[in-house]
Amino acid sequence: MESVYPVATFKVPPRPLLPSIKSNVTGFRFLHSHLRNKQLEFQNHGFSSQFIFRCSACSKFLVSQSKHERLKYAQQLFDNLPNRDVISWSALIAAYSRCGNFAQAFGLFQKMVGEGLQPNGFSLASLLKASSSTGEIGLSRQLHGWSIRTGFGLDSGIRAAWITMYSHCGVLEDAQRVFDETSLLALDILLWNSIIAAYIFHGCWVEVLRLFCKMVSVGVVAPTELTYASVVSACGSSGEEKYGAMVHGRIIKAGLEATNLWNSLVTFYGKCGNLQHASQLFERISRKDVVSWNAMIAANEQRGEGENALGLFRRMLKVEPPVQPNRVTFLSLLSAVSGLSALRCGREIHAHIIRLSLEVDTSIANSLITFYSKCREVGKAREIFERLLLRDIISWNSMLAGYEQNEQQGRCFDIFKRMMVSGIEPDSHSLTIIFNAASCDSSGLIYFRRGKEIHGYILRRMTPGGVSLSVSNAMLKMYAKFNCIADAEKIFKGMKNRDSYSWNAMMDGYSRNAKFEDVLMTFLDILKQGFPLDHLSLSILLTSCGRLVSLQLGKQFHAVVAKLFNGQDCPYQDSLLSINNALISMYSKCGSIKDAAQVFLKMERKDVFSWTAMITGCAHHGMAVEALQLFERMKTDAIKPNQVTFLALLMACAHGGLVQEGSYYFDSMYNDYGLSPSIEHYACMIDLFGRSGQFDRAKSLVEFGITLFKPYHDDILNLWKVLLGACHASKQLDLGVEAATKILELEPEDEATYILLANLYASSGLWEDAIKVRKAMRDKGLRKEVGCSWIDTGNRRHVFVAGDVCHPQRKEIYEKLAWLNYSCRRMGYVPMTELVLHDVDATEKEAILGCHSEKLAVSFGLLNCGVGNGVIRVMKNLRVCEDCHCWMKFASLLEKREILLRDSQRFHLFRDGSCSCGDYW
Repeated sequence: MESVYPVATFKVPPRPLLPSIKSNVTGFRFLHSHLRNKQLEFQNHGFSSQFIFRCSACSKFLVSQSKHERLKYAQQLFDNLPNRDVISWSALIAAYSRCGNFAQAFGLFQKMVGEGLQPNGFSLASLLKASSSTGEIGLSRQLHGWSIRTGFGLDSGIRAAWITMYSHCGVLEDAQRVFDETSLLALDILLWNSIIAAYIFHGCWVEVLRLFCKMVSVGVVAPTELTYASVVSACGSSGEEKYGAMVHGRIIKAGLEATNLWNSLVTFYGKCGNLQHASQLFERISRKDVVSWNAMIAANEQRGEGENALGLFRRMLKVEPPVQPNRVTFLSLLSAVSGLSALRCGREIHAHIIRLSLEVDTSIANSLITFYSKCREVGKAREIFERLLLRDIISWNSMLAGYEQNEQQGRCFDIFKRMMVSGIEPDSHSLTIIFNAASCDSSGLIYFRRGKEIHGYILRRMTPGGVSLSVSNAMLKMYAKFNCIADAEKIFKGMKNRDSYSWNAMMDGYSRNAKFEDVLMTFLDILKQGFPLDHLSLSILLTSCGRLVSLQLGKQFHAVVAKLFNGQDCPYQDSLLSINNALISMYSKCGSIKDAAQVFLKMERKDVFSWTAMITGCAHHGMAVEALQLFERMKTDAIKPNQVTFLALLMACAHGGLVQEGSYYFDSMYNDYGLSPSIEHYACMIDLFGRSGQFDRAKSLVEFGITLFKPYHDDILNLWKVLLGACHASKQLDLGVEAATKILELEPEDEATYILLANLYASSGLWEDAIKVRKAMRDKGLRKEVGCSWIDTGNRRHVFVAGDVCHPQRKEIYEKLAWLNYSCRRMGYVPMTELVLHDVDATEKEAILGCHSEKLAVSFGLLNCGVGNGVIRVMKNLRVCEDCHCWMKFASLLEKREILLRDSQRFHLFRDGSCSCGDYW
C-alpha cells in the first residue's frame, strides 16, 4: 500500500515541535517510531541528528539513574544511522559532554577523526568545555594545540571555550593569555563575557570590574544583558555598592529591562544591605518570575528581616499568573524561620515542601533538620534525617549540630560514630561540633574522654597541612574547660594561625585554672600581635579580675572599656551589654557592690544575665531583701528568669534566713516558669533549712534529692556535705555524724569531712572521738587546708597565715594588733575561747584566737592604708570564725573605718560596730 506521506512531499516539522517536547522522551519515541514506520528515519541526516541531540537533552530533566537510559537510547539511534555526518557526531559528543561523561565524548571525538571527518566548531567547543571537568590540564592543552593545528585558532567560539576550559582547570593566567592574544578590535562580546565569567568563577571581583571598565573604554562592542548581570553580581559579592550603582545607571541609560537583569540588581542591592533600593526595583519588575521573588526573599533573609521574607512568600502564592516556588525559595524561607525560631510558620512551609515533593531534595532536608533543631524539635529533625535517602556531609553535620545545640551529647556522639561507620569522613565542621559537644560534658567526663579519643584519631590521620583553625579552637576550648591547661597550651603553641577566638580561649583557660599572671601575659601578647580587643577579651579579663578579687586591676580594665565603648554612641550594643554584665559580676566579686549597682543603673539595655548578676551580687553581700526586690522589678520588665536567677534568689534567702520566701521561690521555679530544679537548687534549700534550724526538713530534702539524682555520685555527695556544714554550724552532733558517715562511705578520703567531723566532736566535748578522727586523717595522709587571708595595697598582694612571722612589717603589725585587742576589750569584746577546738588552757586559747590571719591582714591594712583610702578589703579562703567576726565589728567602730571581709561563703561589711550579714551567716 502506498504511503500516505510520500518522501517527495514530506516536510520537516517546524523547529518549535522538538523543543516543545524536549522533556518528554515518550513523545520522542512516538515520533521516532512514526518516522521509522514511514521509512523516513534516515532521509534527512540533519533531522536525525536533531533527534539525537534533543533526546539526549531530556536527561537533564530526569534523575541521575534515568540519564544513562536516555543517552543509551540516543546512542542506539546514532549507531543505526547508515551514513553519519558531522552534525550527528557533534550532537552525540555534545550530549555526553553536557552530562559530564568526558571519556565517552572524547572516545567519540577520536572515532570521528579516525573516520576522516573534520569536527565542527560546535563539537570541539563542547569537548573543550567538558575537558575542564577532568582537571587534567595536560589533556586540555593537547586539545588546545589540536584545535590550533586544524585551523580553529581564529574562531571566536573556540577561543571562548579555551578561556572557559583553562578557568575551570584552575589556570586563570592561561585563560587571560588566550584573551590577551586576541587583538582588541577582534574581541567580540562572547570573548569579553567568557573572561569576565572566568574571573567571577575564581572570585576575583576587582578584576571583573577592571575588565568591564576596559571593555567600555575600548568601545568596540557594547555590553549585553549577560555582561551587565555578571558585573552586577561581582559588585554584590565584593560589596562595591557605589560601583554597582554606576553600573545600574548605565543599564537604565541603555534601556535594558530584561527580567533576569533586574533580578541581578535586586540581588546586588540585597547583598549590599540596601533593602529599600532592592524593594523599589523589585516592585518595578513588570513580569516577576520565581527568580525575582527568590532574590527579594533572600535579600530580606540575609539582613535578618525574616518576617518580611515570610510576607513576600505569602504575596508570591497569591499573584496572578501564579508563580511556583522552587527549592531556592524554600532554602531562604527555612533559613528565615530558623533565625526567628518560628515553629508554626516553619511547619506551614514544610507542608508546602511536601505538596511539591521537594522533601527528598537533600539540601531542603538539611535545612529542615537545622530548622527543627533550632526550634528544639530535635526528634522531628531526626525523623527527616532517617527518611533521607541520599545523605551528604551537610546532612550528618546538621544532625550533629542539632544534638549539640540541644545538649544531647550522647546522641551527638552516637551520630558521629554512625557517620564514621558509614564511610563518611568527618570534615572540619563535623570535628568542631563534636569537640564543642565534648566541652559541654556534664556527665563525669565521659564525653571529654571521647573527645580526647577523637583528638587521637586526628593526630593519626593528620594531613601535612594540619587541622583547620576552627577545629584547633574547639580542641583548645575543650582542654581548657576541663583544666588540662598543659594540653591546651600545647595545641595553642602548635597552631600555625590564630584568630581572636584562639587567644580568648587560651585566656579563659588560664582564668579557669587560676593562672591570672598568664591571663595578663596573654592579654599583652594579643596587643603585641595587633589583634583588636573584642568584647569577649574584655569580658574574660574582667571575669579574671573577679576571680582574682583584684578591684584595682578591675577598675583599670573598666577604664579601657570606657575608652573603647562610648556609651550611647557605641555601635556595638550587644558587645557593650556583655561587657557591662561582666563589670557587674567583677565589682560584686571584688566586694564593691556600690560600683556594681552604678553600672547596672546606667545600663539602657538589660537582659536576664544583667539582672541575675546583680541579684547574685546582692545575695553574696547579705542584701537579701534588695535581691528579692530586684527580682520583682525584673518580672515587671518582662524579663524571664533562668535557673541561675533562681539559684541566686535561693542563695539570698539562705544567707538572710528567709525560709518562707525561699520555699515560695523554689516552688515557683517549676510551677510558674517550667524550670526543673538542679542539684544546686536543692543544696541551697538544704542550706536554708539547716541554717534556720529546721533539720528535719533539711534531711527530708536530702533523701528526696538522693532518689532524684541517684545515678550521679557527685550530686549525692554535695547534698550530704551541705547538710554536714549546717550541722557543724549549729552543733547538731547526731545528724552531723550520720551525714559525715554517708560522705565517707562514698568518698573515704575527703579531708574536709574529717575536719568538720573532728570539730563537731570537739565542740560537743567528745575529745577522744575528735582525736580518733584526727588520727585517721594522719594515717591516710590527709592534711587540713591552711587558712590564709590577703590584702592588696598598691600593686602588691600581702598574704598572712595564723601566727605569721614572715612579713617584713611583722613588728609593726603585731604592735597594732595588740593595741586593737586591748582597745576592743575595753569596749566590751570578749574572746570566744570555746571556739578553739584543742584541749589547752584558756590563756593559750586566747593566744591562738588573737593572731588569726584575718586580724593580721586588717592590722596591716590599717597601718598602710591612709584614712582617706576608703574601705579595708580583706579576703579569706575559709569561713570566718565567730570570734573574728565579733572582733571586726569592734575594730570598725574603734577605727571609724569600713572593713570588708570576704570569706569562702559571702561578703561581710563591718561598719560602725555592725555587720551587713546581721550576724547570720
